[in-house]
Amino acid sequence: MIAHRPKTIVVGLDGSPASRGAFEQAMVLAGSLRGRLVAVAVAPGLGGMERIGREDERRELIRPFEEALAAAGEAAAAAGLPLKKILENGEAHERLVDVAEAEEASLVVIGDARRAYMERVLLGRSVAKVIGYSPCDVLVVPEGATLDFHRVVAAVDGSRQSLAAAGRAIGLCAAYAGSLDVLAVVDVPVDRNLIYGIYEDIKRRALVAINAVVKAARARDVSALATVLEGPPFRAIAGFAAEIGAGCLVLGAYGKSGLRRLLLGSVAERVLALASCPVLVVKAGPGDPDAVAAETDT
Repeated sequence: MIAHRPKTIVVGLDGSPASRGAFEQAMVLAGSLRGRLVAVAVAPGLGGMERIGREDERRELIRPFEEALAAAGEAAAAAGLPLKKILENGEAHERLVDVAEAEEASLVVIGDARRAYMERVLLGRSVAKVIGYSPCDVLVVPEGATLDFHRVVAAVDGSRQSLAAAGRAIGLCAAYAGSLDVLAVVDVPVDRNLIYGIYEDIKRRALVAINAVVKAARARDVSALATVLEGPPFRAIAGFAAEIGAGCLVLGAYGKSGLRRLLLGSVAERVLALASCPVLVVKAGPGDPDAVAAETDT
């Protein structure tokens, strides 16, 4: 599950420009990290059409997915990369996750079509489902975006998951000679701050978290800068990444409760809807070897 040293990369294909772009980025990643590449195309559920004399319709349904796999095979061959091709049918997110589990993938790569913000929130739920159910990290590549680890942003909130994501970002920067921007966003409604006076306490906790990440990065000779912003986290994170021209944004994902949040409009989902660069969503369990050690808030 370690994105900066993956063994198997599973890529979802549907023939769209977004999925073709994602496959191109996955090939670059597989080539540079010597990973094994698996392309998966999932046709809609066929419901036994061949058994009711509708073989022509069935073939017409699966044809775009077969063509997507064939095109991927040609591209991989041209790049000198071995490729395993798998054609499935059913619910796209379920089959993709099934293949990721069966192939013991360490990274799933999917494309995200360019749409208006609300369309991406509403129609990007299949992306959110892949992230929610995936057994490993998920790299989401917006249509037209190029993966670049020379400037990476890690969003940190002090949680175990965000510190694991930051650790993954440090590993990527170390592997690709990149620099790291560590970002924390403080979002405290004015009325709550007036009543409880919690702003300074939350900001201090954010500083403790990002300072721990900066310290861990510099211990691996990775250049790292810390930034604290205020406002809605999803806008601040996506806006900051765009402003500095980041080539990859790294976020932590959460467990089952996180899946529920993801599907109901979490910070991560909204960041995905706004981000213009590839987003690596890190699925980390307890004891993740990449995780940055939390420091005590004294």
